[in-house]
Amino acid sequence: MKKVLLFLIDSMMTDVLRNCLNKGKTPALQFFYQHGQLIEDCVTVFPTMTASVDCSLITGEYPDRHKVPGLVWYDPREQKIVNYINGAETVLTLGLVQCLRNALFEMNNRHLSSEVQTIHEVLEENGFTSGSINVIAHRGLQSYNVRPSFLLDAATGFSLSGVTSGPSIFSLGTLVKPAIFREVPWSVSQSLAASLGINDRYAIDVLIEVVKSGMQPDFTLIYLPDNDHKLHQAYRLAEEHLAQVDEQLVRFLNTFDSWEQALQQNVFILVSDHGQTLIGRTDEHNVNLDRLLADYAIHPLGKDDVQGDELVICNNERMAYLYPLREHLLSQLVELLSAERRIDLVAWKDGPWVNVLNGGKALAFCRGGSDVDQYGAAWTVNGAWEVLDLRLDERGKISFDSYPDALSRLYGALFSQDGPLIVITAAPGYEFVSEHMPTHLGEGSHGSLHKQDSLVPLLIAGSKRPLARPARLVDLKSYVLQEITSQTALV
Repeated sequence: MKKVLLFLIDSMMTDVLRNCLNKGKTPALQFFYQHGQLIEDCVTVFPTMTASVDCSLITGEYPDRHKVPGLVWYDPREQKIVNYINGAETVLTLGLVQCLRNALFEMNNRHLSSEVQTIHEVLEENGFTSGSINVIAHRGLQSYNVRPSFLLDAATGFSLSGVTSGPSIFSLGTLVKPAIFREVPWSVSQSLAASLGINDRYAIDVLIEVVKSGMQPDFTLIYLPDNDHKLHQAYRLAEEHLAQVDEQLVRFLNTFDSWEQALQQNVFILVSDHGQTLIGRTDEHNVNLDRLLADYAIHPLGKDDVQGDELVICNNERMAYLYPLREHLLSQLVELLSAERRIDLVAWKDGPWVNVLNGGKALAFCRGGSDVDQYGAAWTVNGAWEVLDLRLDERGKISFDSYPDALSRLYGALFSQDGPLIVITAAPGYEFVSEHMPTHLGEGSHGSLHKQDSLVPLLIAGSKRPLARPARLVDLKSYVLQEITSQTALV
């Protein structure tokens, strides 16, 4: 049976991939393209941020089921902002230890719902093996000790040691090393300056050693983050950034007797977690939420509780969650936010309904009803369909353009938590700014529901079965399970 390798290439974009293929800049991706299926418009998860996407990838569910709302969100029970390491100033303000523990332990041990199963859990409960390399969402059946270096442990008050879960083969930078015959030889890719191994080179180093060890799992998920970091800093060099990712893929393929042998032994799936949108260069392209909402008592980052506060802002770059702490404030906030032209969508819950405003027009929808979308989900939709650019296709199904799979994805974000909250997204070319959060004027950013952030390329090579269209990232879990076994009980 072939093994399955799923590479999650952060911020890989279809137009960039196409340009690289046409110019011959990416020989490994060209090889996969020539021997497989390219889907240019796979729909990812909303918010289009790594944490929520990763959890959806391994569970096959949107955030309303897996309960990880985004990269930054507010936990009302603990009265704390949860940040999975986004923004250096923000992390230092909230507390480095707190943010590291969120990413290393809390996401998989507590935040990710026990009501859903990860692909690692399903496979290993049924006698198969599974692996995860550098993926932040990695819950499995095994327990692992996180072992930071002495210097990192000392710098954080010896508070980063602990136990997390993962599959049979599990690697998380230098913090958790896989139990294979030989450790990856030390290189600069494992240094603090290289994010302690959370980078492309080290991920491929680990993958090479796993394969050489003879312990390659039936399924392995590998995260390659470098492309995203570079696009945030130099968006106009996107083709060069993707070519550098390709160099690492070439390095892996070259460990086989031939690239064809690699395909004979493995199914390769390469997908992005989200796209990126080029942000304008002027200050006007930063939508300053602190300034816009200055009439309200905004919860300051780093404060231990929300006593006396009226509003919590959780900024996810081109998307934000807003948490009104007093019930009467929701309608006031909606009115204020909808008047800001640089805000694209304003959405909130009302019982089972989702309300959405866009350009002065309103739409409301809920689950169940006679309106069926192109993915088979049933809805009741009232109001102006143009708010979410909905339309009917030739089969009488709801189809999507500007906001792919908008109903399920927006519902997923709003119902990822109980209690009142507002979702806002920035118009194309704009990004939200708030206290200590990073900004990317003149460079790439993401987070929104818009197709620029939401449509990603998906390459599959080495499989005889094409992925059904229209494709969504949440469908990959079932596709992988079908690829590994014909036992329908797993799917």
